[in-house]
Amino acid sequence: MNPPCDLRASFAHVLKQWRLRHHLTQKQVSSELGFGLSTVSAWETAENFPDGDALGAIAGYTYITPCRLFCDRADRCAPGQCRFLTGRA
Repeated sequence: MNPPCDLRASFAHVLKQWRLRHHLTQKQVSSELGFGLSTVSAWETAENFPDGDALGAIAGYTYITPCRLFCDRADRCAPGQCRFLTGRA
């Protein structure tokens, strides 16, 4: 059995990698989402974690499912097996 995801670190990694793949700056992402640059920076460095409303905005903006935002490894996020959504994270 795999160890549980480190939710904060996984989220930070997924968000940053998505931003870099789309050739966006933190400033662009913060502007599009309506959050401060320091907030997006803190999310990407795992210093802070978005609340539920912010998570919804991020998922909608990135088109990344909530489970995938928290678990960047497919074996930890199989359909119906999301450890975040099932409370097993």
